[in-house]
Amino acid sequence: MRILYLCADPGVPILGRKGCSTHVREICRALDRAGHAVRIVCSNRGEDLANTENLDIVEVPALSSRKIGFDFRLLFYNPRFGREIARQAALFQPDAIYERFSLYSLAGANLARRIGAPRLLEVNAFLSVEQNEKLHFPWLANWIDRRIVRQAAHVVVVSEPLREEVARLGISRSNIHKMPMAANIQHFTPEKSGDCVRRAHGLDGKYVIGYVGTLTGWHGINLLYDVAERMRREYDNFAFFLVGGDPEKVEMHRAKARRLGLGAHFVFAGSVPYEDVPEHIRAMDVTLVPDTTYWSSPTKLFEYQASGTPTVAPRYAAIVEAMTDGKEGLFFEPRNVEQFAARLLELARDPARRIKMGLNARRRVLSSHSIDDQVARIIEIFEIIRRRRVDD
Repeated sequence: MRILYLCADPGVPILGRKGCSTHVREICRALDRAGHAVRIVCSNRGEDLANTENLDIVEVPALSSRKIGFDFRLLFYNPRFGREIARQAALFQPDAIYERFSLYSLAGANLARRIGAPRLLEVNAFLSVEQNEKLHFPWLANWIDRRIVRQAAHVVVVSEPLREEVARLGISRSNIHKMPMAANIQHFTPEKSGDCVRRAHGLDGKYVIGYVGTLTGWHGINLLYDVAERMRREYDNFAFFLVGGDPEKVEMHRAKARRLGLGAHFVFAGSVPYEDVPEHIRAMDVTLVPDTTYWSSPTKLFEYQASGTPTVAPRYAAIVEAMTDGKEGLFFEPRNVEQFAARLLELARDPARRIKMGLNARRRVLSSHSIDDQVARIIEIFEIIRRRRVDD
């Protein structure tokens, strides 16, 4: 099958270090491994990854003018993106279109209508909600968000809460396909060692509580300072090890930890290449999802699990779908500092339990959350769409 993969979101650098970037690349590489041809057309190629093997990427640069504001930069980008994806469709002759849902992006639906190709829209979040603080016209973004989803005959969602949101827009439930995030189980594996990382960051002998991802507010990073303050009343030999974030945010958080007298309990690695992330996760005794949106299926959770580490996470429905309390990790009520700290202290005192949970986590990913399984499901959905079109 020849698949045109569309991603108009400038916040998703295809060769970047974000979880969303990883997901796009891993899906496309897994499709390639399965024998399918994929061409990515995007607004942000990115430049953090040297290895572009098996990635056919066409960049259509996003609009850069600051004068028209965030909303109109995205909205007025549609004609530019639309022209290029039409040109690429003529050159590439796709059998199907797979599109990552992007704020204000209407071009993919228009192309699918014009060339008659089946289109599958992947919805990871309603971006008008997730990026609300950037918007000048949230009502417009919200309206277009919903219009984009309604234009899709078939939608992939990452969680049951998101499936409910999409169903409320009038999409038939039989056309909404739930497919949580996944991990590359060959790249993220318990066989990799974190010993060198622990030594390099002065973590030997400490209870290492790890996080991988950006340091944006909605990921709950600021909660960790309160959790650390609460933990050290009972247990002092711990370090929060945060991997990711741009240099400015890393320095801001490092300064905050020092200001609060918690500098000894926070170690910031900054952004690391994707190739080095598994060793950093293996340096962690416990991994974290401090906070997220209630419908989110965080890529990091599955990478943690594939690496064989237990996770402490908020009890959101989407995360409950991917983890059993007491088996692969522990839950706390969202933003409840006391519970969050208590769960971490519980695991600090029981290394054997941590190891058992990590083994359970690896088994769970192997059984249902590998990236190759996810790609097989995508192809299956395209076949369902094709059969229905023939029957109609």
